[in-house]
Amino acid sequence: MIDDLLYRCPLCNAFEWLEKNQCAYCNAKINLVTRSLVSIGSDVQPISYWYKKIQSFELPHVSEGTVLKSRRVRLSHETQSGMFKGYAGITAYHFTRTPVDAGSLTLTEHGLNFKGATGKIELTFDEVLGVTIESNTVIIITKEHGPLFFDFLEESGKKWEDLIQKVLRRHHHPNEILEFYPRVRVQGSFRKNPSKLPGHRTLKVPKRKWYRNNKSMLSLVLKPIARPILKKIFSVKLEGIENIPATGPAIVTPNHTSFLDSVILGFFSRRDIWFMAKNSEYRHVVMKWFLRHAGSFPVRRYTIDVQAIRNAVRVIQNGHILGIFPEGERTWDGDMLPLRIGAIRLLLALNTPVIPVGISGAYELMPRWTSSIKLSDVKISIGKPIRFAHIPIPRQTKADIDSASTELHSQIQQLIGGTK
Repeated sequence: MIDDLLYRCPLCNAFEWLEKNQCAYCNAKINLVTRSLVSIGSDVQPISYWYKKIQSFELPHVSEGTVLKSRRVRLSHETQSGMFKGYAGITAYHFTRTPVDAGSLTLTEHGLNFKGATGKIELTFDEVLGVTIESNTVIIITKEHGPLFFDFLEESGKKWEDLIQKVLRRHHHPNEILEFYPRVRVQGSFRKNPSKLPGHRTLKVPKRKWYRNNKSMLSLVLKPIARPILKKIFSVKLEGIENIPATGPAIVTPNHTSFLDSVILGFFSRRDIWFMAKNSEYRHVVMKWFLRHAGSFPVRRYTIDVQAIRNAVRVIQNGHILGIFPEGERTWDGDMLPLRIGAIRLLLALNTPVIPVGISGAYELMPRWTSSIKLSDVKISIGKPIRFAHIPIPRQTKADIDSASTELHSQIQQLIGGTK
């Protein structure tokens, strides 16, 4: 639903505003011209324009320290449930989410309070280590409780993520927050000078001889069949396929606008791409089977997932193509997100060619705020490999990370077709 993203009226600033395609307060009419263009009142603008306008609004009026109180939310905890075994020796612990309570969440100037049927949790912002969202579930990473999963059953989870982050910015002021997950990182949290520790010149993990299959044979069968079908259905245009090397390791770094990005790119690549996929996608048996045969592996992106990093190293060490979405998540409004610091640090440490990829048209296909697919022309532009200077993690400085991030972001943006 579009109001999961546009959760305030961009004209009058009201919450709970959308009724029968118009604002219940200022009567401005809303119309989805396309999935990228929205008309509100008589003004047609990109959805990113309206979303940024909403983000610029001040917090709701604070009454007795309370910023916002939710409707019904469901609280879940994380449970480890067995081992995921992929191809080429990839292994990971599998995690599921178990509902433990239901109630309401209150956002205050100083923290978060959950009151449920069986108990309550009170968190100050000094205890909050990170904040992010998956679908309509806001994930709060805490010192005492670990990750807490709040499913917003009757309202926009995106609204809650944005407002929590806005209050966190105020709490940490004057320190600027650079990232909200997997940890809240502030401007002064990175070293200006290299550490005296040399670090590993080459990242290595133990070889696993016990798992002989290097990849699923299913891809050899499915790709030739699926490729012409996908090309016809989605009108896929592919440029720069020659930039993916025929042999040897490399890292493919596309922008991320749609759930289908990895599927489309994976089927049209002349080599298999081993993508990280968020752990929650492995909950369903059929999806888990498909992702395993597609050569993906799980990552708990709301925490520092050491096992996912080890699997990424294993993919490169085995001479494969690793796929990383350096934004860390799908864009909500179609504009590119800042690149994740952890992704850039891994690229610098792996000392492997980095191939920027720009995907355009896929946002119209299936943006993050909807679960429906609408046919659209998709263009995949694969750039020439970038060879960043090899810098072991202890030797990396903020300047190194910023420089590589700026270059990669610019390259991807140019391939998409813009200069933002």
